[in-house]
Amino acid sequence: MLNAQKSIQAKETTWIIDHATGALTVEGLTERELLSVASDLLPEAAHVNCARPINAPPVQMGSPATAVAEEDSLYVFRVYHGSVVEGPGRRSVAQLSGCPILCRGCSVPQTHRLDAGTLLSISEVINLVLDTAGEPRDGVTVLGGEPFMQPDGLTALLRELKSRNQHLTLYSGYTIEELRARTEASVHEALSLADILIEGRFVVAQSQGAGEWRGSINQRIINNPATWRA
Repeated sequence: MLNAQKSIQAKETTWIIDHATGALTVEGLTERELLSVASDLLPEAAHVNCARPINAPPVQMGSPATAVAEEDSLYVFRVYHGSVVEGPGRRSVAQLSGCPILCRGCSVPQTHRLDAGTLLSISEVINLVLDTAGEPRDGVTVLGGEPFMQPDGLTALLRELKSRNQHLTLYSGYTIEELRARTEASVHEALSLADILIEGRFVVAQSQGAGEWRGSINQRIINNPATWRA
């Protein structure tokens, strides 16, 4: 615990340093107060939110057709680790490419084209997501793009991750009602495998004050989506 007393009324704050990543989390101060207290210690602030990691390049695996034909596969835009804004705790993230929804003001339009990603087998994606560079982790998040554009590969990935006891957070621009109305068995299996579903279109006019994990206020955080009731 530290007492912050620089140009603001004294208040108790909590400063947490992640020894694995060096990340600093501060609780008990507004953003303006934090900048006032720590401007001499921290670099210029950068806004982060779901699907927009810092310094996480797209996956580079050579040819865009590396997946084995007989195995389920996914177009993957990038994989990154140490996220604290895309689900509970510290997470490894698989960001899939391809999105038919195309929300206005989307922060990651570079993921919209399916071929913006690299085609990888599920085993290749698992190796990237569960790389020891991401340890310790509290679970895995899958987002896009739009993950349900590739429902068969998505479900194969979630199934394999769940078999390895991973807590799964899944993002979708579709609402849970829309997903449940779809006829593909893989869509319903994906919902049954997810521990948390964060769903709904991104609405740029509702992006301010969205809170943790969400891009805009209208999006819902649904625990155990397979058993959700309106």
